[in-house]
Amino acid sequence: MFRLADRLTNMCRLLGYVAKAPTSIERFAGPTFNEFIKLSEVHKDSWGLCLVDSKQADLKKSAETAATSANFAAIAKEANSSGGLLHFRWASPGIEVNDVNAHPFSYEDICFIHNGALSPYDALLPEIADDLISLRKGSGDSELFFLFALTKIKGQGFVPGVLDAIRTVKGNYDYSSINSMFLDSSHLIVISEHHPDNRPSWTEPNYYEVRYRLDDSGCLVASSGWSQSGWKLMPNHSALIVDRATMKAELINL
Repeated sequence: MFRLADRLTNMCRLLGYVAKAPTSIERFAGPTFNEFIKLSEVHKDSWGLCLVDSKQADLKKSAETAATSANFAAIAKEANSSGGLLHFRWASPGIEVNDVNAHPFSYEDICFIHNGALSPYDALLPEIADDLISLRKGSGDSELFFLFALTKIKGQGFVPGVLDAIRTVKGNYDYSSINSMFLDSSHLIVISEHHPDNRPSWTEPNYYEVRYRLDDSGCLVASSGWSQSGWKLMPNHSALIVDRATMKAELINL
């Protein structure tokens, strides 16, 4: 397999949560959340937070560094929700740093974040429904990945559509990682699917690892690089599906 990471060297950090009661992402993540924010000093090209409580996602994102953004600090502390996705971007070469290329991407009550790269970046373009490709605003592969998943979701429903999209990419396309998180008003779906040998050369061996914390308050899931003592490791080639109504979680093979 080619070294995709040799061509696309910069990546991202992901965090998602669903809670039994509305809360801020800062409060739910706990006292080590500042360690996660510090990762944005490297993954510095944008931040984005999408909150989902009903049939419309509340999306805020900006091409600035989260660690030095007063706007991010206020939103992370004060915006309450029972579910959200947070993304810090370190842009791949050739994909512009701007608000429209920042994650998350959203449609109605669905939002999405991704860490990794597909090659070629527009490989999924022919598979996206015509009425959805018109929603494209940016120039990156992750937005196309989202629109491809939406195409599947429109035909099959949220959980089956996401899983079909991931398995289709896994079986037919070249990628370094399709680690990703999908959130709607009913479920959180987290994907751990990556080629460890294709990670960027500057990263630690655990760079693509995803861990989760599940307890009576809800579920918190995040990529590596900060304190996650007591969290469970998601195996590579797996999906974690959390039902927001019951907070029951299922870990399945891809």
